Amino acid sequence: MNIVYAVTRDYYPKLIPSITSLLEHNPKAVIYVLAEDDTIDIPFNVKVVNVSGQEFFPENGVNYHNAFTYINLLKVCYGSLLKVNKVIHLDVDTIICDSLEPIWKTDMTDKWIAAVPEHIGRYKPFGPVYYNMGIALLNLQQLRKDGIEEDMVAYLNLVPQPYADQDAWNKYGLEQDKFVELPVRYNENFACGFTDDPAIVHYCGITKWWGNKSMNRWQYLDRYMH
Repeated sequence: MNIVYAVTRDYYPKLIPSITSLLEHNPKAVIYVLAEDDTIDIPFNVKVVNVSGQEFFPENGVNYHNAFTYINLLKVCYGSLLKVNKVIHLDVDTIICDSLEPIWKTDMTDKWIAAVPEHIGRYKPFGPVYYNMGIALLNLQQLRKDGIEEDMVAYLNLVPQPYADQDAWNKYGLEQDKFVELPVRYNENFACGFTDDPAIVHYCGITKWWGNKSMNRWQYLDRYMH
């Protein structure tokens, strides 16, 4: 099982709870981290991919200085940056509570993305549904075959989008019917919804989630805070 995170330097320490919880429930996971250095100071054996010299997104691109940072834009380039056929992307603000094998084994024949749709909010600019890409299984083999990466990069360099790479995934994935829907328990957050048995708790959209003890489902993060 291949897992990937994409983070800037400020967030290296914040990977620790997520990776700790991931390995507790998925000890054989192979972890990649898109980072701004050749090595990062965390207590795990991870494969670091230094993207500080990336040329996909120039600084004059309209989304380069988006609040989600240029490293988030690079999620659409996983097919070029990672030499694997499929990968599960996890945002740094996640706690894993169960095995991710059910996601990993999702039938992705001819599809690009398996993700959880958002049920709260009216932001649906590309169709009747909008998928949260904070947790997503990506079929990199099919993405390479369909040659869609270049289109998404060009789009994100020219068209301002409030949710950066997530908007590009939704635009192209919905237009070409390339999504597989995952159950809510694999991306529990305020926009997707909650269950009594979360497999992944996602603190997306919460300011200073790292130390916010008043936030919903703090107990899942607190277990891994040291």
